[in-house]
Amino acid sequence: MNKSSKDLEEYLAAMADGEYIDPKVKQELESRLESDPELSVALHIQTAMKNMLHHKNEALHIQAPVDLRLSILNGIRVQQTQVSQQTKSGSFFESFWNALDPIVSVLSPKFAIPAVFAIFMAGYVYMSEQVQSESVVSPNPSMLKVVHAGTNNICSQAYTSFHAYENGDLKPQMLTSNQEELSSFFAENGVKYTVHYPKIDAELIGGVVSQEKGTKFAHFIYKVGENIIYAYEVPQGLVDNQTLSVNPRAMEIVNKADWYWEQENGASNTMVLWRLGPNLCVMVSDLRTEQLSALLHVKET
Repeated sequence: MNKSSKDLEEYLAAMADGEYIDPKVKQELESRLESDPELSVALHIQTAMKNMLHHKNEALHIQAPVDLRLSILNGIRVQQTQVSQQTKSGSFFESFWNALDPIVSVLSPKFAIPAVFAIFMAGYVYMSEQVQSESVVSPNPSMLKVVHAGTNNICSQAYTSFHAYENGDLKPQMLTSNQEELSSFFAENGVKYTVHYPKIDAELIGGVVSQEKGTKFAHFIYKVGENIIYAYEVPQGLVDNQTLSVNPRAMEIVNKADWYWEQENGASNTMVLWRLGPNLCVMVSDLRTEQLSALLHVKET
């Protein structure tokens, strides 16, 4: 049959997809792949693109984390690491372009663009994974030197309430999965502010009312399987007038990037602090940072 390399290129996509090819053409193609570098590299690129797109398609069906905002938050929290990442990113892509030219030069124009795309996407995925491994996961609390001190500190109170619930010393005063019912319970028991519930992929199971300096506050609890998510929500005005308190460094990060994340010192529990409408919401969970962030959705109120 003696087809040219250009003619055989037409069959590479079908071969990569496992589609039917005329047996004689397939036999010639397989024979030529052993001796033709251009065809061999082109098939490799086709297969890589197919695998990459299949992988990205599967990833789209997985609940994403709080994506951009969480990345920005953690970027601020690890500024020194971010500088290092930028340096690493620059050197990576410089190396990428230097390595790309000799690979693409052996390909015909038809396959050069897919090759660039496939290799670039592979590099992008690699760098994304590196950034996530270094900046999405919360840094060591000791590096941030954030201490939640004082009996009126809302993060400290959230940790205390979470552990009390975890140990069975604190039980929901109202058991319900209905937000309206729970809000009515809060109002009937002296909570004067409107509670804003976060958009979260977890089951609401009930709530608790606490009191600080004569003011009533709302706590609510979620479950995901056997895991606990304990939420404590307060009006920010009560922090501003010092009825309640927040570590200034944690509040600074919330002001800059909307979210403050940390891993509990000496434990694997996760805490997150952010604004929910006019309120501040603190969540503590026995889920890891990436697990809890995957359940939360950005929601403007």
